[in-house]
Amino acid sequence: MSTAPPRLVRRPARTVPATLLGLLLLAAGATALWLLITLLVDGSWPASARSALAAVGAQRLDSTPMLVAAGVLAALGLLLLLAALLPGRPSRGLVLAGDVPGGTAVAHRDLARRVTRRVEAVDGVHSARTTLSGRRLQVLARTVVDDSETVLRAARTAVEESVDELRPETALRTRVRIQRLNRED
Repeated sequence: MSTAPPRLVRRPARTVPATLLGLLLLAAGATALWLLITLLVDGSWPASARSALAAVGAQRLDSTPMLVAAGVLAALGLLLLLAALLPGRPSRGLVLAGDVPGGTAVAHRDLARRVTRRVEAVDGVHSARTTLSGRRLQVLARTVVDDSETVLRAARTAVEESVDELRPETALRTRVRIQRLNRED
């Protein structure tokens, strides 16, 4: 009996909303447990919490502070729920679409590294930095060469060739810029 292979491109879990909610519930539960144990052992509320509990107990449910607190808690809950339900950005993208049977995926970070290494191999490029966000691939090549236009054309060609070799499923919009460094003699 075989099982279906896991999806190559999946969206990451939303751990931040779950962690925030877990910490909030843990803090509320620990505080409630402390208050309850102190009440059961001593027969009265703790001295440090007595004034706060009296102030909260004196409030009516339809008072402005209670309505504001309820609204803030409801908005926070809805925000956490919405953040937990919406999927995150995928960390990998499908490549080599059409030629290879099955599917091939590469991490966005690895694709950016591949482009960076290819651009750094261009004559005249001192260093390069590549960022991939969504469908936009931005490359900044640094050079000390006076004729930066030639280096820019070569870097653009290197970026296009590198992306064309992998043939990502979603087309990437590339942007190549040159930054001229000062020569230090």
